Amino acid sequence: MKILAISDVVEPMLYGVSLTSYAADVEAIVSCGDLPFEYLEYILTFSGAPLYYVRGNHDPAEDRKTPPGCIPLDGRVMDVGNLTLAGLSGSRLYSGGPNQYTERAMRRRGRALSRKITLGSLWGRKKPDVFVTHAPPFGLGDAEDPAHVGFEAFLPLIDRHEPALWLHGHVHLYGPNVEERRVTGRATTRVVNVYGHKVLEVPGEAVAGTVASYAKGL
Repeated sequence: MKILAISDVVEPMLYGVSLTSYAADVEAIVSCGDLPFEYLEYILTFSGAPLYYVRGNHDPAEDRKTPPGCIPLDGRVMDVGNLTLAGLSGSRLYSGGPNQYTERAMRRRGRALSRKITLGSLWGRKKPDVFVTHAPPFGLGDAEDPAHVGFEAFLPLIDRHEPALWLHGHVHLYGPNVEERRVTGRATTRVVNVYGHKVLEVPGEAVAGTVASYAKGL
């Protein structure tokens, strides 16, 4: 299944004919947060694919505004075609804004999501193939400043549920070797920073090339 993953920055190349080209065989769109809702609505409308999203620290609070037609993934487990997605919104608490959480609060949210996954498995639902978050897991593509350090609470989710992919944004990528710095990993899970956009094939390891090729030496 082909996914267009987007996060953090509006890219002119995803407007007009460029979007049509990118989305020609995309079956789902995943937003990892911090994007204008008008942008999400545009991509949803002109791609023809369903759009699933989590919120970033620059997005409005959940009770204030929602992107029309887009499907919230925060705290949920959803079947999308032959894939199962799970999601958690937010970043570390650093300024008191919306969608910011302490480590302790995110640990509670992660445990609640894990319980949903476990309960679903009792009813025959497979474990998530892809986790979608705004912030990265701790030590896996995060930064050292208080706003961009990852959540330790995400690591037990990787260890317990072993998703093929963990998609996040939040950490902006600049400078040389951007593509090589997009991908980290833990055990069999590939952690991908989709800052801007990435086209991914899941299940499998293709990320505009192959995740495996980016992750050599991990």
